[in-house]
Order: sequence, then structure tokens, then C-alpha cells
Amino acid sequence: MQSVGLVMGKSSITDFSFAVNPSAIPKFGEYVTAVNRDGEEVIGIVREISNFNRMILDEGFSFEYLIKNLDFSRKLIEKNDVIVATASVIGVVRNGEVYPNRTPIKPNSEVFLADNEVLSSLFRCEGGVELGKMIARPDISVSLDIKQLVLRHFAILSVTGGGKSNTVAVLVNDIVRKLNGTVVLIDPHGEYVGYTFEDGSERGKNVVPAGIRPERLEPWEFASLVGIDRDATVQRMHIERIFTTVKHERRAGKEFVDRVLDIAEEWINIAAGKGEAEYYDFNGAKRVATLDRQDLNALARIKEYVSSFMRRYEDLLSQKDMLANIKPGYLNVVNLSGFDEGQMRVVVAYLLRNLLLGRINYVRGKGGWEKVCPAIVKPLLIIFEEGHIFAPKGVNNDVVTWMGRIAREGRKFGIGLGIVSQRPKRLNDDVLSQCNTKIILRITEPNDQRYVQHASEQISEDLLKDIASLGVGEAVVVGPAVKLPVALKVRKFAGNYGGRDIDVVEEWLGREEEQKRQITLEDLAV
Repeated sequence: MQSVGLVMGKSSITDFSFAVNPSAIPKFGEYVTAVNRDGEEVIGIVREISNFNRMILDEGFSFEYLIKNLDFSRKLIEKNDVIVATASVIGVVRNGEVYPNRTPIKPNSEVFLADNEVLSSLFRCEGGVELGKMIARPDISVSLDIKQLVLRHFAILSVTGGGKSNTVAVLVNDIVRKLNGTVVLIDPHGEYVGYTFEDGSERGKNVVPAGIRPERLEPWEFASLVGIDRDATVQRMHIERIFTTVKHERRAGKEFVDRVLDIAEEWINIAAGKGEAEYYDFNGAKRVATLDRQDLNALARIKEYVSSFMRRYEDLLSQKDMLANIKPGYLNVVNLSGFDEGQMRVVVAYLLRNLLLGRINYVRGKGGWEKVCPAIVKPLLIIFEEGHIFAPKGVNNDVVTWMGRIAREGRKFGIGLGIVSQRPKRLNDDVLSQCNTKIILRITEPNDQRYVQHASEQISEDLLKDIASLGVGEAVVVGPAVKLPVALKVRKFAGNYGGRDIDVVEEWLGREEEQKRQITLEDLAV
């Protein structure tokens, strides 16, 4: 191992400073080792390097004075150069694992660059996914522990254009192709519809249209789906009564919603003349409601909402539920393009509820759910692109409720979450804090940085500085999926995925060339 310095000054169990060997200066972010007072090898990461000269410490020296003396005694001054580095302690290395350090670093002990073999063993993971190479040691690969990544949940965070989609594409490729894993990717903009794996094929990809069987919804879900506000209590009361009545009649698909419209029209006519309307409640019991002119506005609004929904989203209603289309061992892209955010959330809440309950019942040996959703026979990873759409900060919607339940219970039943967002401060606090592994690409906005730090106890002030200085495609990874916090360059995905920037200049110039090649009739006439 290469010696890079000697421990000097005050040391503790969390950090130490060392005088740097000028012929072997470690880089910022480099891993180093030293010995604690128990004789154990401790690994740390260089967080600060400073250089000064003892002969010219006085800040009052003028430029002319320094030039004059530098020429006169250059060699003497150079001998007084001092380089000091500070390292943050990560832990004690023991049998290929890292444990908390309990003893201060021994003063005057030698500091070495961490051995390549040690780092390689720490960042190697059997059955893991190689995400990229260490920035400080480009010859060392970093693999993620997929079991920990999935079951302890993860977040991929970055500014726009920082490399989030490339990171997702790399993870998905290896999870599906190398591990035969099942991934459900919630795609708000249809960016992954054209995804191809790194071998150039689409084998193993399954695009799932957002199709819902309305009769499988809960009454309140149906009300939200058609756009009725949560606070519209009278409208909600009537739509839920109509819904349970139609469900009692065993209607399905488009016919179900058509029947909702028919009953709404019938009730409008009854209310206009004041009368009684029969309906079935949630338990299937027959009831009677008295309707009068005070109900007309609410019923008319219901008809308007449902009719508007049918005009725009009739294709969403299906005799075959999207749950039936999700395949085990595939990348299942749930294409939500064309829906507004409220409807996306209804669809996703429905999906999460059924996937979680399906896995719970399947694992507990309660049969039948696999016929509704074949994918539940294997563990599932659900990835949310634009996670802030589904779990916005300060909002407790149905998606957040089911995300929270998966975050708490998912590891027991083999279902995990991955949240992707370029707007961390707009993410729900509880959801982000339960994503134990953070893959953080470049984040420059201070409020985003602080929000991410607040949501993760593993992110120190030092790591925060690393995050701000990252380039495109570089990431800091912390959490149970890696044994050490690490800065890495994410490998470039060799397949095809959406989310790449459009080369506007190339397209503009290409259009100009195309126009030049076009010959008009007028040109031919000349």
C-alpha cells in the first residue's frame, strides 16, 4: 500500500488530520486507511486538502516582497511547504465488511491509500448490478446489492439533464435481463415505451396500457377518477350510491360507466319532481333515498363529470384490467401519457393497492390473486418516474398512503419502491425518508440539497459538498445497497430509452439541408 502521510494533531473516532507526503498527494474523495488505538484498520475518505507555507503565512506580505524573496531563497521556501488533509472515518474494515469505529485514530500512525483489493471486495456484490466506476479509482467497479436496493427502497435524484434516466435504464436492464426480475415502471410521459435493452432488442419489455375495469375500483376511487373533488360531499354521496348500485347489477367495463350515466339521468328526473330513488349500499342492502330540487345541481354535475371523462378517457376503460397485462420477469412500462395528474394518481393508487394486496395474499398462500395479476407470483420492483407527481410534498393522497404501506411492509412480501425525481424538495417527506438508498446525481439548488440531507441521516455536510460538485452522469450513493458511501461515474447505457435531450441545433441544421434539397416546380420551370 502507498503511504500518503502521518496522522497529526487531534484525532477522534469520526475524523483525523494528517500531514501529506508531497510525493503522494491523495485526491479529494480518495479512500485512505489508518490504525486506531486497538490496532484495527480504519477506512476513511479525504474531505479536505489544504496547502500552506510556514515562511509566508503573513497575509500582509505584498506581491513585490514575495517575488523578491522567492527569487532570493526559492529552495528554502519550497522546503517549508506543508500539505494537510482531513479524512472522515467511515468504519473499521473486518473480513470484507465495514463496522462502526469505536476507538480514536492513533496519532503519528501512517496513513495509506486504501488497497485496490480491499475497495474492490467492498464494492463487489454477488448477484448485484454494476452501476459504474469509482470517480477516485476509475478501475474499480461499484455494484449495488439489489436485495437491499429493492426491499429497503431507493430514490434517484438529480437536476434535469443530470443522468437520472440513464441510471434507471442501467438498473432496469440488469435487473430484468441478468436477474430475471419483475419491474413495473410508472411512466407519466411515455418516455420508456421505446426502451430497448443493451443487446438492442425489446425482448423482456412489456408496454402496459393504462386500462382499468371500473367495477374493481372502490367508490371513492371512481369518484376521484372522473374528477369529483374530495370536498364535494353531496356529489360524492350520490356518485358512491350510484356506483354501488351499478356494481350490484354486475356491469363491467364501458357498460359500467354507461349505466352510471343512465342512473344519474334517472335521478335527475326524480329530483326535478321530488321522489324516491332505490339504490344498493356497499354491503348490497337495498335502500331508498329521497331526492328533491336541492339535489339537482349535484346530480347534474355528476353527469357532467362522468360524460366529460368518457369523452376524453373512454379508452382507459377495459374489460381486461391492466393488472392482467403485467408479466413476471419483464420490464412492464405503465404508459400514463395523455392523462392529467389527478387521473394518473387514481390509476397508480389502484395499481399499488392491488399489487401489494396481491403479493400479501400470494405469500400467505391465499390463492386466486395470481389469476387477476400474474406478476404477483414473483417479487416486484415499482419505479416511479417523476415521483413528485404521485407523492407531492405536504399532500396525503391515496398514492402516498399505498406507497407508505409498501415502504413499511413491502420487504416482508417482496415488493419494493424506486422514486425518481428532479425536484426533490417537492417530494413527500415521509416517502423520501423511507427510501433508504439514495442515488444522488448533480443537485445544485441549495434548498433541494438541504431537503435531501434532511431526509437522509447518511448525508453529511461533506457529502453535500460532493453532490454540488458532481458532473453529468456522476453520482453519490449512500445507504444499505453499498457498504461505503461512494462517488461514481454511472456507466453509459448502451440501449435506447426516452428522456434524452433533443439536439436542437442538429435538427435545425438538418431541416435546413432538407429544404435546400427540395426542388420546387418553379425551380424546374426556370
